Amino acid sequence: MIKQNLNIFSQNVRKNKVLTDIILENNKNSTDIVFIQEPSRSLIRQVPSHSNPEGDPIFGMPNHPEWTLFTCPNVSQDNYPCVATYVNKRLSKLRFALRLDIVNHRDISILAFHSDCNINFIINIYSDSNQIALHYLWQNIINLEGTIIMTGDFNIRDSDWDPNFRHHSIHTEDLLTITGSLGLELSPPLNPRPTRYTDNTQDSNFVIDLVFLPPNNRGFGQHRLCPDIRKPSDHVPLTIEVGIV
Repeated sequence: MIKQNLNIFSQNVRKNKVLTDIILENNKNSTDIVFIQEPSRSLIRQVPSHSNPEGDPIFGMPNHPEWTLFTCPNVSQDNYPCVATYVNKRLSKLRFALRLDIVNHRDISILAFHSDCNINFIINIYSDSNQIALHYLWQNIINLEGTIIMTGDFNIRDSDWDPNFRHHSIHTEDLLTITGSLGLELSPPLNPRPTRYTDNTQDSNFVIDLVFLPPNNRGFGQHRLCPDIRKPSDHVPLTIEVGIV
């Protein structure tokens, strides 16, 4: 199967299962990849335990018959992943695989797939207010030739990408060093606007959901923000078309 681009949908769903179900259903015929940040968690079942007479709880994420879910294994309530990646099953011939041998972190999802004779990598990331995922990447900088996108919720406010914010973050240099090691640059959206809307009307909205692509990629500077379909999340969805190596 030779494919020239991927259609990607990315959104922080604020742990809302219903919204995730809607995204998967509405995008099953038009989208190749769905990146979710802060996915929902729900109890699937109790498994026998020597220490807990009621059994140990097993938590899981929403599933859909048209999508294959990739996320960190051994999910527990105390160590629940903050990213989930769904690959449309019509792409099964591209042999997508979660590369835990490269990065094994609950908030970073690296998938590899084959196109013709090439290997491509896609990265879905959620870095919380303590920048745990960013610090992990900074300490374990990788060089993945063939990375075509890194996107997600970075929780970094900076005047470089938010014209309504006047300051530089202390984390920006680390983030740009990491993306530079992957051959990526910040991709500006076609319709710039805030990506996170505050619950308090007295506070300003801001930009923390970012897209990094190779500058020569056909999708660079071409993604869109979709505020009309963000609710009930406070984060705006991103729709991205990215070229494949």
